[in-house]
Amino acid sequence: MKLWKRVFILALCLLLTACAPAAETPESPARTEGPAAPADPAGVPPSLAEDEEPTVLTCRVVDGAEDGNLLLAELDEGLYGGTGVYRLNVKDVPVTLDGEAAEPSVLEDGMAVDVAFNGHVLESFPAQLGEVYSVSAWSRGRGRNGGGTMFDLCGLYLQVLDDLWKKDPALNEDVSQIALDLSQAPGELTEGEKLALVHRFGELHGVVAFAATFEELKEQGYLASEPLGNGAPEGAAFVRWEDGCLFSITPSEDHEGESYSLPTLFFNAEKWRSSLGAYGFYDCSAGWGQVSTWNGYQIGSEMIS
Repeated sequence: MKLWKRVFILALCLLLTACAPAAETPESPARTEGPAAPADPAGVPPSLAEDEEPTVLTCRVVDGAEDGNLLLAELDEGLYGGTGVYRLNVKDVPVTLDGEAAEPSVLEDGMAVDVAFNGHVLESFPAQLGEVYSVSAWSRGRGRNGGGTMFDLCGLYLQVLDDLWKKDPALNEDVSQIALDLSQAPGELTEGEKLALVHRFGELHGVVAFAATFEELKEQGYLASEPLGNGAPEGAAFVRWEDGCLFSITPSEDHEGESYSLPTLFFNAEKWRSSLGAYGFYDCSAGWGQVSTWNGYQIGSEMIS
């Protein structure tokens, strides 16, 4: 009987020893769940693979440099074919100016910037970029797309449009929507810059804004028309936009083909509510130097109807 008990106890000990986990040694490290994360090489953003290049988007800073909440307009035939508009807060984004590390406060409206990011875009409007790795900027007259164009032309036109908004405020004080016609605006604005201008102008004044010409508004049913009658020429009508106002910037025909030692921009700016409700700045001029920005503008004449 004692011999049987000894055999049983010995068998039980062997069974428990076989079930116990092996001790951790340098030769047999503890297992982890899934493969170990690879080391992050210096200079490679953590969400990029070692052999992956970031997406680079070249844009113009249309507005927002003062507080770092940038409104950007795509300059290249990139993600949206040159018509993209983006919002980007650069508070925590590495910034360079002309190739040197800099603070976000060096950015100015009108600058060209290259934004390096992971290629992900939230298709809101303005669009939101995914993880942004850096913003590379160029000062006035320098860098790719930094020179050769009129620096901060968007800022000049925003100032003109805002000044026009304040004139005869009854024309636009109760509107719920506005249209901007920038189709003929001088200065070679890109399509992205035009869209960004439209958005920012509406945002500043708390109304829905979209791009349209007078003809497009008429074709799409925004305008009401009433025959004049009472001896008026056949087909004459009173036209109005009940809850909207049309703003436009066009070339000044009085200065077509003129050239000066420094580029001078000539333009007209108008707002229209009805056949008898409009206000305009005419024969406006603004001067621009190759490495400077706009210094305001001058109005040749004003008209109200």
